[in-house]
Amino acid sequence: MLADARELPRETTETADLCIIGAGVAGVSIARQLIDGPARVLLLESGGLGFTKSLRSLPTVLSRHLRGEQSLAAGRNAGQFYYPLRFTRARTLGGSSRAWASHGLQAAPLDAIDFEERDGLPDHGWPFGRDKLEPYYELAQRECNLGPFEYDVDPWEAWGLGRPLPLDEDRVRSTMFQFGLDSAFNRQEAELAAASNVQLLLHATVTRIALDRHGRVDHLQCATLGGNHFKVRAGTFVLAAGAIETARLLLVSDDVQPGGIGNEHDLVGRYFMEHPDVEGGVLIPDPDLDPETFRLYLTQEIGQHLNAHAMLRLSDDLLRKEQLLNSVTRLRPTHRSALDEAVRSARTVRRSLHHGVPTAGLATHSLRAVRGAPTIVRHGSAKRSAPPDAYGLDIMAEQAPNPESRVRLGHRRDRLGMPTTVLDWRLGERDWASIRRTVELLGESLRQAGIGEVVPTLPESSPPPPVYGNWHHLGTTRMHRDPAHGVVDERCRVHGVANLYISGGSVLPTGGYANPTLTIAALALRLADHLR
Repeated sequence: MLADARELPRETTETADLCIIGAGVAGVSIARQLIDGPARVLLLESGGLGFTKSLRSLPTVLSRHLRGEQSLAAGRNAGQFYYPLRFTRARTLGGSSRAWASHGLQAAPLDAIDFEERDGLPDHGWPFGRDKLEPYYELAQRECNLGPFEYDVDPWEAWGLGRPLPLDEDRVRSTMFQFGLDSAFNRQEAELAAASNVQLLLHATVTRIALDRHGRVDHLQCATLGGNHFKVRAGTFVLAAGAIETARLLLVSDDVQPGGIGNEHDLVGRYFMEHPDVEGGVLIPDPDLDPETFRLYLTQEIGQHLNAHAMLRLSDDLLRKEQLLNSVTRLRPTHRSALDEAVRSARTVRRSLHHGVPTAGLATHSLRAVRGAPTIVRHGSAKRSAPPDAYGLDIMAEQAPNPESRVRLGHRRDRLGMPTTVLDWRLGERDWASIRRTVELLGESLRQAGIGEVVPTLPESSPPPPVYGNWHHLGTTRMHRDPAHGVVDERCRVHGVANLYISGGSVLPTGGYANPTLTIAALALRLADHLR
């Protein structure tokens, strides 16, 4: 059943057996698993049904939405340059799956090594291995409307997509990524509306989680932008509002537990992680190579609703030996003129303006681009008319868990009176050193295999190179068996609160390099099994 919180009687109390806060990938996945079951499920969504697909467009496109519930996502960046926070999450049925609906869900599972405690990497590892998540990954693959659960390159080679590069697999391996073009989670509207035991309540924003004197969640305080206030009571609650908003709600709810729910050890909001995205270098292929050599690494259509291509990663043994963070490298077709400083500066300016991300030295980059306009024009013309003669190495990297990288509450308040968030995203020397060393090792392997030469483009000194996140918000309520080191346990229950669970990227203790949606869906399905 669908309902609108703006039409509820004022000061009413809604009841359910299970209340899920947030109707994004995690919340919808859990609710769908409980359809036709014995539990009465209430799914709360701060936004409505409609939303602009292009969140990354200019603010004027979003002005209508920013006047509504989307404005409640506004906050301030205090650390590493980052996107305006109100653009990075979608308040609507389907959540942020609506933001990538136009270009598809990029998906891959975490690697087994991402779950391991590792020497030289503090705070790394999960309380269980990937094997515990494996059956849920396969279910999540179907939930996300992707292709076969195959991420090794061998089956894709057999299906005619091309051969992997002839690299020493003890050092560098190829791995597949899938792009689901029909994977938005807003398409479950009809199914949720028809469910007799599930109510989807739209335009319902939770402003506080209220505990009773025993430390259990007693009720939620909720509001609409129109001024309606109401409560929700349930036996069990799942907080699935995204890593930033989940931390915000816990921190705001400090009536019973000073500092916020689950924050006895000052961990809520800490360990915020993203997947830093940087250009690590340019590969100049051996001129005698057949252009088909790189076909597997170029996006190819697999049926009507699926694309796929391969990327490169260092082997687990090499990662352990070098004590490096995990990462994946995309091969982006380009031309050798991409190495020209003016062309590189123009790319930096374009990305900064397009995504609304300030960049260190942007004025210098802009001036260099203007002075090098003829070179930039020739480069653009070559990209349109000639086959690539080089490949940019774009790295999407794992970020080391860092307690100083965090979400906290600010002094400003939103239209519902809640303190807004401050994101202090921090990348450390470990992150940069790992990326630089990865480029070196990848270059050595490509050269030894006769593929070509890699020209590194990462500076060795500060300021750091332009870096972009991927809207992958992780880690602010990290999972750990010991409450002194984590906010939730291995079942995603908040330590010390018997009836409150958290679902979403915020529980990931380490994030690997893979886009997190598939892992978020798998964890949600695992939690749904537990709740059942």
